[in-house]
Amino acid sequence: MRIEPIDRCGRVASTISVTKERADIVTTQMRNNVSGGAAFWMAATCAFFVAFSIAGSAIAEPSAETQAIIQKLQTARQRDLAEANNPNVRAARQADCAAQADLADDVIKRLQHGFSVPQWQIDLAGEVPPKSVKAEKDKLLARLKEVRDQQKADEKRDYGDNPVGLDRLREREANTSKVIEKLETGEFVAWSEVVQALKTGR
Repeated sequence: MRIEPIDRCGRVASTISVTKERADIVTTQMRNNVSGGAAFWMAATCAFFVAFSIAGSAIAEPSAETQAIIQKLQTARQRDLAEANNPNVRAARQADCAAQADLADDVIKRLQHGFSVPQWQIDLAGEVPPKSVKAEKDKLLARLKEVRDQQKADEKRDYGDNPVGLDRLREREANTSKVIEKLETGEFVAWSEVVQALKTGR
């Protein structure tokens, strides 16, 4: 009956062999999982960078000329804000300067995002608010009528399932027409009203 020890050794050896085979299988699976996971994350990372590159290229950096204009407008905006916050300045003038700073900020953002801005609007945003709106009446009327003409042209576009956009445009056109009428009849118009009409004219 000496076969029993040999049998036991055989079973032990067999068990060790099976265990080793299972360990090899598990190790292989782990390697595959790790390899597959690494490949997945590598692919995902590449896709992210490709998408990021495409998005970055879609918004081009402003040209040197545009950057110079932006810097000039930023300086003008800081000047307007300083006067708007000056307690020694009349309240009405403070409001005009605040509106002027808001106009400069609006033009700056449009330029930074690559939108087209009329030269007259860039010039206006960089100026000091006029001491008197009436003194600038003729020039302002010309600009406001240009804005209103653009608004009327925009109304003819197809807004599809976005009636809200069309309603807002009509509201802005009505506001522009109101400011034009007040200027033409000699009624007092605050500079902030003029700026708002010019800003919303797009």
